[in-house]
Amino acid sequence: MSLTRKKNHEKINYPFSKWVSWLFLAASIILLIYSYYRSEIVFQGAKDFIYFKYYLISLFGILFWIVILRLSESIRANIVTLVVSLVIGIYIVEGSLTFYKVGQSNYQTVAAELGAKYDLRSKSEVIEDLLAKGVDAVPAVRPRDVLKMDKKLLPLGGVSNKTTVGENENGSRMIYLSDRYGFNNPDSEWDAGEIRWLLTGDSFTEGVAVEPGQDIAGQLRIITQDSAINIGRSGNGPLMELAELTEYAEAIKPKIVLWIYYRNDLISEKYQMNDLERDKKNPILIKYMEDGFSQNLINRQKEINISLEKFILLEKAQSKLLEDSKENVTKQSQLFKNRWIRLHTIRSLIGFDDDIKVDYTLFSKILTKAKLKVESWGGKLYFVYLPEYGLYSNKVISYDNFNKKAEVIEVVNGLDIPVVDVFQEIIKNQSDPFALFPFRLPGHYNADGYREIAKAIVSVVNKY
Repeated sequence: MSLTRKKNHEKINYPFSKWVSWLFLAASIILLIYSYYRSEIVFQGAKDFIYFKYYLISLFGILFWIVILRLSESIRANIVTLVVSLVIGIYIVEGSLTFYKVGQSNYQTVAAELGAKYDLRSKSEVIEDLLAKGVDAVPAVRPRDVLKMDKKLLPLGGVSNKTTVGENENGSRMIYLSDRYGFNNPDSEWDAGEIRWLLTGDSFTEGVAVEPGQDIAGQLRIITQDSAINIGRSGNGPLMELAELTEYAEAIKPKIVLWIYYRNDLISEKYQMNDLERDKKNPILIKYMEDGFSQNLINRQKEINISLEKFILLEKAQSKLLEDSKENVTKQSQLFKNRWIRLHTIRSLIGFDDDIKVDYTLFSKILTKAKLKVESWGGKLYFVYLPEYGLYSNKVISYDNFNKKAEVIEVVNGLDIPVVDVFQEIIKNQSDPFALFPFRLPGHYNADGYREIAKAIVSVVNKY
């Protein structure tokens, strides 16, 4: 290249590369500010372990683009072209993965494609229709919903002897007549001379997505012809489950107690606090770690009903508890867009958002206390590990490494608590595990899934 051509080449202006460099620098600064806002203001430092990597990424970005802006225009243009091409390529890959990923569809859309019936009424509309027919109906209120309601009373059951309306995943709302303590059981189960089975857990235990009697406890009654009581509630975590054993199980002394575990007990949802981290901040729940503590809930149901009915009226007035199903569709659509912008699929595949902070120490203490409590009346505690839908759609992470399954089971084995590993017992032998979920989509199990889980439980328990 001649000296003249070289000088002319150096004089070429690249305004686009300079503008893009400033844009990336601004984006890095915004990411740093946003990470601080989420970590220190929204979560008040409780999730620093997640946002630390975003601090590093944003700081690196700031330094990197400051350096790029100081380079010659031709070099900067080449680097910017490379970076922009890389970003575009990544989003094309994410878009393709998102487009072909089974779990992105919503229940209503798939039901329409299959020609299946799907009740599009909101929870409030279903309740209003029931009330118009003379049915005394209320929305399902989760214990987690009322954590801050009253510092002197924390209900763990629901409103008693009421038609209770829950969520819709299989085409119709979960509707059941609550028992004397507000749980999803035939009330007569509490009058059985000897209680064989008692189940504690979250929404999978409560029976979300299926009709009464199709939940795990109902399936156990069918298979074994024994009494079974379900005290699971949606959103429960380990401390709530220990509290339920204290409040309701000790009075009836069941022979077998099933502690049904699901991932979010210990492993956070994306950008959310896991159940144990949330509940250990509650002054009432943490007291259940003390010997002898009880709210005497089994004898305070009238008071509980009054408290929960006031809460329902307040939430109804604020339109929080009775979400409209059409609004949920909009929210799912917005979530879909956010997942794409955040490269959710790619990050999940490489395990970038895996939580690394789990309070195994407290979890171990809770299980130890539960085991001793159950053994004090001659019962036996079993730990039931439920795999989630994501395990089957993830082709990168092994089962033992998926959501720290191996670490959780290691804690349980160390306490000499028998484990019912649902994946090992039934799921790994299923030719089509997605058939065990409503419309083959992520969420809770359907009636077939709960039946297979109940069979696995009976099979393992019979070995002891």
